[in-house]
Amino acid sequence: MKKLLVLLLVVGLSVSVFAGCTKKQVTVTKIKIGLVTDVGGRGDRSFNDSALRGLETWAAKVKYVQGGGYEALSDSDFTASIPDDLKDKGIAALNVEPVVLESKVQEDYIPNIQNLVEQQKCDLVIGVGFMLASAIGESAVKYPDTKFMLIDSTPADASGNSVDLANVSSYLFKENECGYLVGAIAGYATETNKVGYVGGMEIPPVLRYEAGYKAGVKTTNSKAQIFGQYANKFDDPALGKIATDAQITLGADVIFHAAGATGNGMFQAICEKGAPYWGIGVDVDMGLDPKLCPDRTVTSALKHVDLATFDAIKSVVDGTFKGGVTTLSLKDGGVGYAPDHVKDVLSADQISKIENLKKMIIDGTITVPEDPKAVDTWATPTTF
Repeated sequence: MKKLLVLLLVVGLSVSVFAGCTKKQVTVTKIKIGLVTDVGGRGDRSFNDSALRGLETWAAKVKYVQGGGYEALSDSDFTASIPDDLKDKGIAALNVEPVVLESKVQEDYIPNIQNLVEQQKCDLVIGVGFMLASAIGESAVKYPDTKFMLIDSTPADASGNSVDLANVSSYLFKENECGYLVGAIAGYATETNKVGYVGGMEIPPVLRYEAGYKAGVKTTNSKAQIFGQYANKFDDPALGKIATDAQITLGADVIFHAAGATGNGMFQAICEKGAPYWGIGVDVDMGLDPKLCPDRTVTSALKHVDLATFDAIKSVVDGTFKGGVTTLSLKDGGVGYAPDHVKDVLSADQISKIENLKKMIIDGTITVPEDPKAVDTWATPTTF
């Protein structure tokens, strides 16, 4: 009887110990990633939204809930969010927590960054856009133990002078290359030999878009006249619409914008006019956006800010983050053009020539100008 009681006691004790072990939970701390938008903010359907897709949709696998907060993203929605040209880039959810602060004016940049570093204790702080160069530069000096990512520029001091900082990873793009391809498409697509361009602000990335676009039009249609206008804002669709209406009045039937949310007004004008007018989107495939003008979007100049954002976050998660500059181009899939309605507008021979131009850029046969002022004296390829 005593042996039985001892045995039961031992078994009971073992079960209790084992049961106690099963109740213990291992808590995995998520890496916190902060992001400061440019003034275009969430919902620009362009540049800022692309960066947010890299952080929220891909890295965190969550969906933003209007008014604040997140809900989990389904596997099917996650897969559907990855465009065909990025399917082979190894995009998979990471164990991160997103913290996003929107900038309404430029004066919000530094306070937002400070909040993410000091209050939110973010492991990585992302600045979306050229306009944040000084804010990121100054903050990176102030917070040397925090990692920073800067899109579209290298960090700068308060005077705008570039500074080399080990805790800042900068991502630049060859906008002139994808701008060139959509310009070449516009040169073929126009029926009036008049095309348009609407820019946001005259900053280097937008100027590269303009230079590439003009060089592309010049390549496929040397007779085409190009109208250009800058709105000097990235967050005013009304200005984009006014500029587009003015260019349509002058005879432009294909118009490209590189103006963030301001460019949404271009699509509004194109949709109101309908055929034969075509719009060309920027940064993301705007031909897939039902809230813009998909039926009249001939193509879009693709710039994978989403991939750059995801890659920078992944480097923090993997422990491989390093400062310096990464430049994404046609060669590595960082930029490109969307198919949209290209096959409906261009002939098979013209599409083949566009692809030949793309290959020539990749192999170095064509060097696309980066400065709009250089386009007039730039020699177009004679055979392609």
